[in-house]
Amino acid sequence: MIETMHDKTQYLFDEIAFQHVLQKIRTQASHSENNPQGLVQEFQWLRQTGALQIVLPGEALDFNEAKMPELLSLLMAVGKANLSVGRIFEGHINTLYLIHLYADQQQRDEWYRGVREDGHLFGVWNTQSQNGIEFSKNAEAYDVTGSKTFCSGATLVNRALITGNISFNKHQGWQMVIIDMARVTSDKINRDSWKPLGMKASGSYTVDFSGYKLQEAELLGKPGIYLNQPHFSGGAIRFAAVHLGGAEAIADNTIQYLKDLKRTDDPIQRMRISNMMMQLAAGKLWLEQAGKHYDEWVDNKAHTTDLIAFANMTRVSVEDICLRIMDESNKCVGARGLMAPYEMERLFRDLSFYLRQPAPDATRLHVADYFINKQV
Repeated sequence: MIETMHDKTQYLFDEIAFQHVLQKIRTQASHSENNPQGLVQEFQWLRQTGALQIVLPGEALDFNEAKMPELLSLLMAVGKANLSVGRIFEGHINTLYLIHLYADQQQRDEWYRGVREDGHLFGVWNTQSQNGIEFSKNAEAYDVTGSKTFCSGATLVNRALITGNISFNKHQGWQMVIIDMARVTSDKINRDSWKPLGMKASGSYTVDFSGYKLQEAELLGKPGIYLNQPHFSGGAIRFAAVHLGGAEAIADNTIQYLKDLKRTDDPIQRMRISNMMMQLAAGKLWLEQAGKHYDEWVDNKAHTTDLIAFANMTRVSVEDICLRIMDESNKCVGARGLMAPYEMERLFRDLSFYLRQPAPDATRLHVADYFINKQV
């Protein structure tokens, strides 16, 4: 995990420093993919720009303010620099949002202080296989058994939000908890479990939490609240923003590749560039409108189904847009452009893998159901 306890500096968000750091992250992305230390340096840089605390009270994108379009733009920018960094950063933002929604004041103060003073990185890990998470009560605490899979940033995250089944008195159902990863030993993190096509640098390992002694103060919200709508489905627009950032990186790299080869006068290549950039513009419009709708509808129960439907449409539309941009780029650059050391070799792998989000077909069917059942 990120070691920042010696540095108590509280960093205000600095846009110029943030853009400079994104360029550094972009430049060393290929090296970072094979760095055994993972993305430690990248998140230290982001912390120093104030990005890790940007959504906390009083900060530039305070969750108490209606600023979702700006947040989506920020996530897209990080994804454009490095999709693995974007994936972990989006998990950090997601966790802080769940804390904003469901934590009590004492918990907020404690966890927000960790971000501000210690540079804590948060993550949310919900996916599991057969040996899923169970919480059982003992005399002094809760015993945790089971594992989570796809734990992005497992060796970097300081505080992990995990979910599992709890059954004790008033606690019954699917419960969120915040785990102190300093109390999870390194042998509990299975590095051999992560052998993906792309997104290697995200370090999305399997983590065994068995033996962890969970305190009452680490329980976040009531059982079942993690799946509350529209927040659960509506959050898809955040990872869609990171996806589109990766597609923008592919489009930009494609144009630069053709410039370097002096092939931008070719009318067929120009047509492909046109197709890519129109798709990218459409994706940005989807995100902008999704952000506006989120701000307008998230607290209005009359618009819950509208918000979920638009978030679902945004997610699948951005997926289609990314695939079209990749297809056009593929035709532009050919086999040579898809080999290292060209950046597109890694970008294609990362985006192809990251786009594989849960239940894509069911999401499209939910969109259809919304319009079929919509009252005119």
